[in-house]
Amino acid sequence: MKLISKITLCLSFILCPFLSQGQVGIGTDAPEGMLDMQFNNSTGFVFPKVALTSTILASPVVNPNGGAIVEGTVVFNTNTTTTGSNDVSPGIYAWNGSQWNPQFLRQDSELFEQTTLGVRTVTGDTSYNTGSSNWAEIPGLGTGTSFTPKYTGTYRIKGNFNFAAGRINLPVSGDIEMATMEGLFRFTFNGTPYLMYTHSYSIYNDGINGGTYYEQFKHDTSMVLYVNLTAGQTYNFKLEIDIFVADHFVDNGNSGDGRGYVGVGGLPCAIEFTFID
Repeated sequence: MKLISKITLCLSFILCPFLSQGQVGIGTDAPEGMLDMQFNNSTGFVFPKVALTSTILASPVVNPNGGAIVEGTVVFNTNTTTTGSNDVSPGIYAWNGSQWNPQFLRQDSELFEQTTLGVRTVTGDTSYNTGSSNWAEIPGLGTGTSFTPKYTGTYRIKGNFNFAAGRINLPVSGDIEMATMEGLFRFTFNGTPYLMYTHSYSIYNDGINGGTYYEQFKHDTSMVLYVNLTAGQTYNFKLEIDIFVADHFVDNGNSGDGRGYVGVGGLPCAIEFTFID
């Protein structure tokens, strides 16, 4: 009995400071918070690991005292869902009373670029959506190109394209000739086409250095789309161009120096996917 009394007394002295102050120190005698854990630099704190199925379902996490789990419950999710709604991915999540909120920075971005610069164009029909049009795919951004998102949510698709006209015909009369070459870029994403107008000028001046051509004036076209994507699903896309106005250019822009250019001045056409939320 005396031994038991001594042990009880010793434990009382040891635990008294922690019980009175409400602080617990592990690896330290001077906790600076409710829980202060001090280890060497080779160890860390491991959160409870669970496989969540949705951001709006508390399960499989439970309250050991019964009832709903409390706000502020934190777990490490090991699961990835691809339902397209309220999906989760591996990382730390905190319960706010109605849903799991990720406690980590979700980043996902991928850039696709034209692989061959200075691609030459040909001239199609002004009825650019018929079989007589000459849609040409941009190398590196053509059929077979796809993007697979890491997360479910809103992604921004940003496109930067450029085009320049080819060589103009010599003036029939006078010293100066100027004309424009016009067409469309077509970006098709997941079966939906998006059209963007493009054009570029070329000039010939007989009065400069005995006759000088001015061509390849780069025209930039930009595109921004916001789309909702599902994690793990593959989305196909491609970029094409069709030139349908090339009057006054060599061979109407269909051969030789008269053809236009895509990917001018060392700058490729580019498409970038970025996760927003």
